[in-house]
Parts: sequence; structure tokens; C-alpha cells
Amino acid sequence: MNWHIPRHKEKIDREAGLNITWNAIDGIIASVFLALMLTGVYFGSARIFIILSERELLNENISNISFIVLYGIQALLMMGTVWFFALHRRKARLRDLGLKYYSIGKTLWYTLISLIAIFAISFIYIIVMSMVLGIEAPASKIETLILNRSVSNTVLLIVVSFIGPIIEEIFFRGFLYSAFKKNWGILPALFLSSILFSLVHLEVYSFVPLFIIGWLLAYIFEKTKSLFPAIFLHAIYNLILILILLGQLEMINVY
Repeated sequence: MNWHIPRHKEKIDREAGLNITWNAIDGIIASVFLALMLTGVYFGSARIFIILSERELLNENISNISFIVLYGIQALLMMGTVWFFALHRRKARLRDLGLKYYSIGKTLWYTLISLIAIFAISFIYIIVMSMVLGIEAPASKIETLILNRSVSNTVLLIVVSFIGPIIEEIFFRGFLYSAFKKNWGILPALFLSSILFSLVHLEVYSFVPLFIIGWLLAYIFEKTKSLFPAIFLHAIYNLILILILLGQLEMINVY
């Protein structure tokens, strides 16, 4: 197996100001560690929520606080993993993760084209699943939170449309994609990072659309050598989805 990045790829990354000092092994170890930690947090918090519910202590304020704390733990684990394996252990810079400026005009253009593609593919996917396979779309985790009013809309908007895209792009594209690309090349890196991105969302029905979105975000990062366009696209896409869900809820309340 070839564990060395080809010279022409090294040259391209150096010209783009990227110095990928971490590798695929770092990415694999980091992914396994993160999966184990998040699984422990998930099952531990689930047990706590059961106890609170049984004692009727789980009100709206506690739900908001619990959501913020749990997502904060997830974000800290993801960023801590990137810090340890890339910045601390391999002495990389934030710029090497793709955290650098990119043309606003080109970012807007990539976002527009990508959103059209994503929604078109998602529409076709839903039609195929419902009309051909007879499988209807279940409620997503975010949709369930909105319908149950267990977390305030403001908190959801901030987390889903702002914090989430930044954290996920740094980890999946800036860190994981770059690690896999260094050792295995662009196509395997696109595939593997997109698979992991789709798996971590724990949405079986949406696995294929999420995989395609992950692939597109990684492709944009590869093309621009900057996380800025990917973060912006991710944020706008999430914002549109949550606004649609909130709008549907308001219509339900009216009628």
C-alpha cells in the first residue's frame, strides 16, 4: 500500500498554503476514538434523561440546557481530537486545515450551484424511495425536536446553522479528508470522509443524500483549498432546512 502522497499533490498543497502533516492513520485512530467517546456520551445521557423523565424533572429549560451541554461535549470532543492529532501532535497550523480566506463571490456561486444540485438530488431520491420502493421519509432528529418543542427554536438555529457546520467541516473535510487524501489520494478520501460524515448523523433513510452532500462539500474543499466555501454552503443548507421545518410547524398551528 502506498503511504506517501504523490509529488504533484504535495506541490499543489504547498502552493495553496496547506501543509498536511497528519496522515490516514491519525484519521482512523481519531475516528475510532471519537466514535467510542460519543457512544459513551449518548448512552450515558440517555440513562440520565430516563431518570429525569421518571421523576418529572425534565422541563423545557432543562431540555435546552441538556441539548446545549450534550452538543457542547460533542463539539469539544471533535475539536479536541483535531487539536491533538493535527495541531499538537503533528505541529500543523489552522491554515493547514483550510481555515483561510476565499473569494466571497466564488463562494456564493459555488453555494448557489450546489444548493440547486442538492435539492434536485434529494427530490429525486424521495420520489424514488416513496413511489418505487414504497418507503416514506421518517421524521429527522431535528424535525422531532421542533415538533416536540423540546428545544427552543433559537438554540436549534444557532447550533444547526452556525456552530454545527463549522465544527463538522473542520473535522470531516479539513482534518479527515486531508488525512485520507495524503495517503490514499483524492477519490478514496472523498468516499471515506463522505461515508463517515453520513454515518455520524445516524439517519438511515437519509444516508445516500448525506453521502452525496458530504462528497460535494469535500469536492469543494479540494477545489478551493479553503473551508470557507464548504462551511458557508453547509450553513446555508442547514438554515434553509430548519426554516422550512419551522414554517411547516407554524402552518400546523394555524390550521
